[in-house]
Amino acid sequence: MQIGPAAMSCHMISWGQCMSARSARLSLFLAIIVSAGVGPVSAQAQQASPESEIEVIGRRQTEEQARREANDFVRRTVSTSSDDPLARWVTPICPVVLGIQPEYAAIVERKIRALAKVAEIDTAQAPCKTNIVVSFTTNAPAVVQRIAKKSPRRLSEVQIPDRSALLNGTAPVRWWYTTQEASVDGVGAVTSDSLAANSGTAEGGGSSIGNGLPTVQAYSSSIVRTQIVRALRSATVVIDVNLAQGVPLDAVAAYAAMVAFAEMKPAQTPPPNSILGLFAPDTPVASATDWDISFLRALYSIPAARAGWKQKRMLVGRILKDSEAAGQIDDEEDLTEGLADTVK
Repeated sequence: MQIGPAAMSCHMISWGQCMSARSARLSLFLAIIVSAGVGPVSAQAQQASPESEIEVIGRRQTEEQARREANDFVRRTVSTSSDDPLARWVTPICPVVLGIQPEYAAIVERKIRALAKVAEIDTAQAPCKTNIVVSFTTNAPAVVQRIAKKSPRRLSEVQIPDRSALLNGTAPVRWWYTTQEASVDGVGAVTSDSLAANSGTAEGGGSSIGNGLPTVQAYSSSIVRTQIVRALRSATVVIDVNLAQGVPLDAVAAYAAMVAFAEMKPAQTPPPNSILGLFAPDTPVASATDWDISFLRALYSIPAARAGWKQKRMLVGRILKDSEAAGQIDDEEDLTEGLADTVK
């Protein structure tokens, strides 16, 4: 499809012409509502072909170099302590895009759904209950500050060191999540007002924290598994169109998808082989990379009930395995190195 000059300016994120004052206000209102996990989506999204969604980082390197880069990739992206299990979607995702005109919102939603398919993440068929919101605005700090003022519990899980950047920073894209915890037996967390909650029975089922804190009932014990698993409940992504000027809409959509699919931390220096480096100086990446997809597929395939540090090791192992399968790891020692001089 040919895109005319006016449409092209919107497609390349000159979105001031694509946003109305009404849609900007609506974006703020719905961002607050959707982060609670409510609100229907009625438009049927189309799926793009998987092959068109991935940018291959096709350089060959030694296993040692690949392992170092894989560890660095996971370290810069994963947002969790060493012990907490990584959060992921356990229900099908249902994205909605706000703040830009419908035809461009459809582009973003299609990209998110297409990348979910490539990464093997379940998607809900529209209309569905929204759990991911991508909101375009001309003033992201103001939007987030209003949300923090009107509904502070929506941002209650944002870590204190990250709050200043979220509320007042200059990043083109900012995001946050709500999560939930459940026992490995599928029992959701409950809140008890007593200091010593339920001590359980000889068969287990005890919970001993209480005092108004979320607790889970554990009916089994293991030295391998954790007693809880963590799941994403909602993801909110706010994109400042003034700070993202000149970046292709398709690339911004891929960026939004990446941070919506996993509990990512806002890295000051994102990995260079990821769509997360989209706004870094001199970045060549304009779509989700094979490393991004490998990371996401690994996240959704590793055991959920494991300590975070163990899961990070599994993520590194999967990235290395996929790189080797793609022929990107040179695992043979070059016996001719240093012996290339010819006899004259």
